[in-house]
Amino acid sequence: MSSSGPVPTSPTPDRPTAAAGGGGGTGPLSLAGLSVTEPFPPARPLPAAYDRYHPDVAPERAVVAGLVDGIDWAGLTWPAVMEELIALGRTDVPLARLSEGHVDALRILAQADAVPMPGALYGVWASRSARTGISATERGDTYELDGTLRFASGSGLLDRSLVPVWLDDDRHVLLDLDVTGLPVDPTVWRTAAMTPSRTYEIRVDHVVVPRSAQRGPEGFYLGRPGFQAGGAGVAACWVGGAARVLDVLLAFHARPNPAQQVRLGQIRADLVAAAAVVRSGGRALTRPDVDTNAVALEVRTVVAEAVHRVLASARMLTGPTGLALDDAVSHAIPDLELYVLQHNVDAALSGLGAGLPAR
Repeated sequence: MSSSGPVPTSPTPDRPTAAAGGGGGTGPLSLAGLSVTEPFPPARPLPAAYDRYHPDVAPERAVVAGLVDGIDWAGLTWPAVMEELIALGRTDVPLARLSEGHVDALRILAQADAVPMPGALYGVWASRSARTGISATERGDTYELDGTLRFASGSGLLDRSLVPVWLDDDRHVLLDLDVTGLPVDPTVWRTAAMTPSRTYEIRVDHVVVPRSAQRGPEGFYLGRPGFQAGGAGVAACWVGGAARVLDVLLAFHARPNPAQQVRLGQIRADLVAAAAVVRSGGRALTRPDVDTNAVALEVRTVVAEAVHRVLASARMLTGPTGLALDDAVSHAIPDLELYVLQHNVDAALSGLGAGLPAR
């Protein structure tokens, strides 16, 4: 049942699939038309030598740089950004996580009327999970930084990161920091999922940076109009990751039986719906009068729910053989599963319900 050959990274020319013919799974299933409604962008090509297990950070950094270089990310419209992020997610979820952080950082800097460091690979480290985060003490023309950065994706790989630091419980400023010399603790990451994202923990003790590292006014990071909109971009990566899951499933089940076709059909339906919401959200974000927070909440929640269904069906399709023995399957499913868990679906659904108009 499993396929030892490479997983195709782009759709093949359109031709009927076994499922479309209504037969009993006797013909090979094509990657053509994951969606007939609107085609999915193909995955980006990766270097043949790329090895997610390689301990050296330099080759991976070069791969990420290759994925994001040559595009004016700050100048793209939201619909164009969504298409690019879907393609990155379909390429590889951990690499998409790192690429999306760079994209987000460049768009934030543009909002702040700031210029990124030429040639630098950026991220955004803003987690305050379990009361972590960075405090800042004002000392003349400098800030003294202390604290712990949790979920710092790209630790040891990125050149720079945008980091909101807290002057007190309610006041923050955004800093553009050189992060190449910060100490990294990789031992906190206990799962094989998302390992290439290098999402580790960084401890900052009495680090002094000039006030010139500040980007935007006090309160800019959380107060800017595009803060929640960036979350819709993450959802586009999830959609791409779900397309990646379907890609590897089609390679794993080259000749699916009728029962497996049911699961594949469910995945296709969920994937088409999720992509439609992301694209609709991208168009909505171009309207000047739109509530960007509401758009992002709707997009992220609908996509997250669809992706959870995709993953449940995918696990049923692969069983222990795929998850334990197939290299592509064993990465695509756990990587996406962990990535999408950053969205608290219950809290989001509560917010959507509370936002309905009273009658």
